[in-house]
This record gives sequence, C-alpha cells and structure tokens, in this order.
Amino acid sequence: MIDRELVEQIVTEVLRKLHTTEVQPPYISKPNLLVIGDIASLEPEQFVKMESSWNLLFCDSLEHAELHTAERVVFLEATQDLIVKGALGIGDTPESELLSRCILEYVPVTLIPKKYISQFLFDHSRQNSDYIQQLLSYKKLLLKFGVKVEEWSTFIDHKREEGKQELTATVPKKPLLTQRDVQDHQEDEIKVDQQTIITPLARDTARDLGKRIKVMD
Repeated sequence: MIDRELVEQIVTEVLRKLHTTEVQPPYISKPNLLVIGDIASLEPEQFVKMESSWNLLFCDSLEHAELHTAERVVFLEATQDLIVKGALGIGDTPESELLSRCILEYVPVTLIPKKYISQFLFDHSRQNSDYIQQLLSYKKLLLKFGVKVEEWSTFIDHKREEGKQELTATVPKKPLLTQRDVQDHQEDEIKVDQQTIITPLARDTARDLGKRIKVMD
C-alpha cells in the first residue's frame, strides 16, 4: 500500500534539492464583460481602468446579444426609463428587453445611471421627496432581482476588490500544493497555475474537506 504522506515528503524534498525557481503568481484571466451603451461616454482613464479589469465585449444588435459569453453585463448611461421598466418587468424597447433577458437568465447585471439621475439616486441630501423615494424603491426592486445600480466609480472599485480577493484565494508563489496547504487554506476554492504540482494527498484532503482545486489557464 502506498504511503501518500511519504510520497509527498519525497516530492517536497526533491523539489527543494532541485532548487526549483519560485513560481510567479498564477495568471488569472479577465472575465468577459458585455458593454451596452455608448463607450464614448467614458473618459479615457475610465476606459483604461475598465479594460484592465475586464475582457470587454460589444454587440451590434441588442436583440441578438450572446449573453452566454458574458460573466456580467453593464449598461452605461442607463436612463430613468430603463431603471423603471427593468424594475416593473417591462420590455418594450431593445434595452429594456435585453435587461429583462438578463434577469430571466440569471446573468449578473450592473446599471450605471446617467449623471443627472445619479445625483438623486446616490446623493442622500436629495432623497427627501416622495418622487425620489419612489425611484429608490425601483432601485431596491432591481437589487432584489439581482441587478446592481451603481455609480461608475463604485462599479470599478468593486471589481478591483474582487480581483484582490481572487489573488488572496490563490496559493501564492508555491511550486507544490501539499496537504498542509489545503488544510490551511481558508476558502473553499484553491486556485493554482498549471505549473503547480498537486500531490495526491492534497487532492484527497481537498475532497475530504469539500474544497475544490482549480487550475487556472
């Protein structure tokens, strides 16, 4: 019977003696973001920040948008009309119909409102009228449906924070994934790159603990 702990110790020792070079942090591919709206509405700096966090996708026809290719859809310059129709389930325009499709097909969506409407949705000093409260109720209803209504800066900051969490959830600079690494890892998913050697005992331990080892492309 194979002593897996002994095998792991041997592999670790062999790698140490071979002076294995330190592996660079795993490459994390950028998720696909389907952009709806006028990209020219973004400042050049904003576009660069968005492109650094996402693989940007665009479509010529909203009616034929391939939602299965996107991990999130963002509507730039979302109008009050779109926000209200999305909350009420009205799909009588190409944009509102696409938003409805996203909700029905459980595709994550973010609406970035036009600057004019943003000042009423996000400036708490202005949220004192019945009309604004009604708009806010639509915003809350969209959130219930899984749709985020955010300012652009909040949207991009959230994405960068997710990126930091992804890096944190990855085994840092290790050529070998051992049983101890799996046991000490706090997340349910352990991300490693293709150069990382995963010991059999590490795989067994991950399975026993209900953790998933994901090899990044």
